[in-house]
Amino acid sequence: MKNLLLLSLILLVSTGCSTMQPPRYAISVDNIQIMKGFNGAKAELAYLNQNANFDSNCRMMGPIEPADNKTLPQFIAKAFNDEFKMAGIYSKEGSRITGDIIKVEFSSITGLTSGYWDIGLVLKNSNGKTLSINNKYSFKSGFDAITACNATADALTPAVQDLINAAVSHPEFVELLKS
Repeated sequence: MKNLLLLSLILLVSTGCSTMQPPRYAISVDNIQIMKGFNGAKAELAYLNQNANFDSNCRMMGPIEPADNKTLPQFIAKAFNDEFKMAGIYSKEGSRITGDIIKVEFSSITGLTSGYWDIGLVLKNSNGKTLSINNKYSFKSGFDAITACNATADALTPAVQDLINAAVSHPEFVELLKS
């Protein structure tokens, strides 16, 4: 009995407090196709502020942190700019877009084996145009904490792809591309 208790304690300590890191951002072909329709547009997402409170801890496993030691605002801004580059519209001389993350939360346990990322942004450009975007991305997570939290970390990239898609497919996004 004593050995079983000691083994349980060791397992608890060894599985807690590890950092889950999603893979690097991967561009979305769907987003690129939409952005290629912005003929002649040039833009850069210069920076994002994070005004929303964000608890990055997943159950008792530890935090979910974006790849490459980036903050969440840096991760999302880089994702936008990577998409802009692939679509041929990235330029520091174009429209300078900035923004605020107004909502960011995730759940690794919704309906027992599902989860979600819920991210809201307000994007703005130097000529005063703004666009608010909210996107909730759902995914299968898992029952146990290790599986669920790793699935939640892995879901960050497709959640950001969906967020960018919600932004660039919005009819008013093109107004942000005007200098």
